[in-house]
Amino acid sequence: MFALILGAVMLVVVAISGYLARALAFDAPEAFWRQKGELVAVAEEPAEGDALHQAYQVTLTSSAGFSVRGHLHVPRRQGRWPALVAMGGVLTGRSTAEFITVKEPFVVLGLDYPWDGPTRLSPLGFLVRLLKIRRAMFLTPSAVLLAVDYLQRRPEVDSSRLVLGGASFGALLMAVAGALDERAGTVMLAYGGGDYAALLEGNLRELPRWLRRPVGRAGAWLVRPIEPLRYIAQVSPRRLILINGPDDDWIPHHCVKVLYEAAREPKRLIWLEPGHVSSKDPVSIERTVRAAAQALSAELTADPPGVEQALTEGPGG
Repeated sequence: MFALILGAVMLVVVAISGYLARALAFDAPEAFWRQKGELVAVAEEPAEGDALHQAYQVTLTSSAGFSVRGHLHVPRRQGRWPALVAMGGVLTGRSTAEFITVKEPFVVLGLDYPWDGPTRLSPLGFLVRLLKIRRAMFLTPSAVLLAVDYLQRRPEVDSSRLVLGGASFGALLMAVAGALDERAGTVMLAYGGGDYAALLEGNLRELPRWLRRPVGRAGAWLVRPIEPLRYIAQVSPRRLILINGPDDDWIPHHCVKVLYEAAREPKRLIWLEPGHVSSKDPVSIERTVRAAAQALSAELTADPPGVEQALTEGPGG
């Protein structure tokens, strides 16, 4: 009887393992390009701009069966301008586009995540939607690639000066898109890092200490195809700019260090006091946007990739 029970349990485990292996299979990086599909429809609705920019709410539809929304700012001046695809938090496409201010005119597309579920979830709600959330995360780099397709069609965009930028959660996923899409000459990641296991462990503060590491490792395994450390070296020989806070409560210093070390030249790491940028803290947003704008302005006039030297600015200057 014991042998029969043990055999039945083993069969169930094997069956579940096989199901999970099929359900969670993702052949990165090829799958990102495949699931991008082709841009088959664009919907643009005029939005409130400002004295310098026209604004639009845009919806991009892929032949692969998904849509992604964003907020577009286009300079009113005639010309062909550098372009920036930016991602911040969930449903922050408009605010992201409006926050970006650079001395030289920029076409800015603040992109939302391809997620249509609730933005606030209880722990149980998160677990119930875990695979859907994972799917949305894996779809995000493809959505960025689709957004680049869209910008390249616009007559105001100088395709030779394209920047991909992400902040906080957006930095983690933009690291993947920035590595994959060689059309971007510069990749800027603000308050991001590498090593998902360490990142999750450092943020699971509500769990008992002994449980944080195994849960962090399990979570890292689940999202391994979008681990920034797997991709960041591929940004080279294009430029990489990292902006981080030395006392960041969300991104451990270790995660910043390993991401910077895994990247290749040309790369630049800028430290901003004190910690993580927050949508509830206008000062931190202004400080981050100012640093990003200064770095972008410098990059646009820098030497070609392969000539620029790495620069690390720490808290001491």
